[in-house]
Amino acid sequence: MSSPLYRQALSHSWRLAWQHKSLWVFGMFAAFLGQMGFLELISRTSLTAATRLSPFGLAGSIWAMVKAFVTADVEWQMPLDAWAWLGWLVVSVGGIFLLLLFVSVVSQGALIEATAFSVRKKNLPDVGRCWHMGVKHFWSLFLINIFRWVIFCGLVLVVSIAALNVLLIGNFADAVLFILLFILATAVGMVLSFLVVYSAAYVVVEEKKLGKAIEHAWRLFLDHWLVSIEVGIIVLFLNIVVGVVVLLGFMLTFLPTLISWFIALLTSNANLWTAGLIAGAFFFVLFVIFVGSIFTVFTTAVWTYLFMAMHHVGIKSRMLHWLNYHKK
Repeated sequence: MSSPLYRQALSHSWRLAWQHKSLWVFGMFAAFLGQMGFLELISRTSLTAATRLSPFGLAGSIWAMVKAFVTADVEWQMPLDAWAWLGWLVVSVGGIFLLLLFVSVVSQGALIEATAFSVRKKNLPDVGRCWHMGVKHFWSLFLINIFRWVIFCGLVLVVSIAALNVLLIGNFADAVLFILLFILATAVGMVLSFLVVYSAAYVVVEEKKLGKAIEHAWRLFLDHWLVSIEVGIIVLFLNIVVGVVVLLGFMLTFLPTLISWFIALLTSNANLWTAGLIAGAFFFVLFVIFVGSIFTVFTTAVWTYLFMAMHHVGIKSRMLHWLNYHKK
């Protein structure tokens, strides 16, 4: 491994994300699936320790909703036209969700294909080719993402129940059990996140069948587990940077809202304040979509670039390289 490989991956991915704006549409939709890497694990499992330690946690919320639904005195008698409108609404929302899911999965595959082609050919393929490759491997990518979501939700549910148990009972044994489950869930989720990344890359880049892709992904992870963690930490740091950028964007986009609020106080015009609030929220949402689209392209490209390096030539850990260098 050449020493600046991580820098090469970051530089190449940034150029790809910034210069090829046609990929931003793919990034916007792929963002709905969650980011590649273990940031999603941290947001869904690690933060669970804080967010679920309340009666309104996941387990408590589900139980409360079920109990309220069962015990509620609901009047189910509605006119036929009301049932028709309700059915139309359910079908419409379901159709939009399925369409969004399809486009998101295909977009993820398209970004992986675009990065792989740019690394091999030093050029960007036709957007239509990227879309076609995403469609071609839709079912494999779909099953990979379903597998990820089921396992991640299972891990979050286990940690949530343990956290709720600590809150309700609060003895030492339950606290120790919660800590052990939390550590185990974090470790399992971390390994799973890497397997998802590598399996998706094997499906699109190497065109492996799903079973073979998962098998090869496991072997690749065993050979590069420390490298995977190092890259994950780098991406996590970059997420913090992006979070700061989004916070600054929030301040800038809502500055007109603050001005309109001040003027509304002076003129006693509530409509001016409402218009300023809507405008600020609109521009902030656009800004978040803009940043999120670019960053999704970037992170997907980073993982795909490094996957290709791991798969073809292998990558040595920067930490081990640093330790060996200082031993000499």
